[in-house]
Amino acid sequence: MPVKSTKVYNFHFGHKAAGDVNVLSEFGREMGFTVKIFEEMTLRGESVSSSQIRKLLAAGRVSRARHLLGRPFPILCTPGRGRGYGSKYTVPTINLSRYEELVPRDGVYITRTRVGEECFDSVTNVGNRPTFGAESFAIESHLLNFHPMDLSADTEVEVFFLRRVREEIKFPSVEALREQIAKDVKRARRYFHLMSRAQ
Repeated sequence: MPVKSTKVYNFHFGHKAAGDVNVLSEFGREMGFTVKIFEEMTLRGESVSSSQIRKLLAAGRVSRARHLLGRPFPILCTPGRGRGYGSKYTVPTINLSRYEELVPRDGVYITRTRVGEECFDSVTNVGNRPTFGAESFAIESHLLNFHPMDLSADTEVEVFFLRRVREEIKFPSVEALREQIAKDVKRARRYFHLMSRAQ
């Protein structure tokens, strides 16, 4: 019985993405499977494709990416060594370990952060923390409804990006940064409050 292969209209594969649906259809005729080609999927005039979603994330437009995906864009990682875990988790922030996959543009985001089996409303910074001197890329989530918990180096941490708040900037002092974080947290709390009322 022939095997049916389903691909989209702009599917490419192989070396330098040289293969397309026509090549795949030819392979199908030779090897006994059929190829069904779907037309481009759009949502309010915007292409629903992995390349478009990557562009949106690169621009920090996580709300729009969420709309196309049908869910918030997530990253899955573990706590950063020496910063985000210990015998007891005692501060309301968690740094992720080195992460090499796709992340949204540097900036501050309203997020939901899953730590193990628990989920927290959160504000997440993606970037180089310029206020603290030498730049070093990090992804750090400030947990709003925090409570102490057990953590290990293997605890799963998953961050779901909901809305971009602002660019990452260098502040003149740590105190100025703290004041801005308080504003970011206030904005995030209002966002989650409005979300809860809408449900």
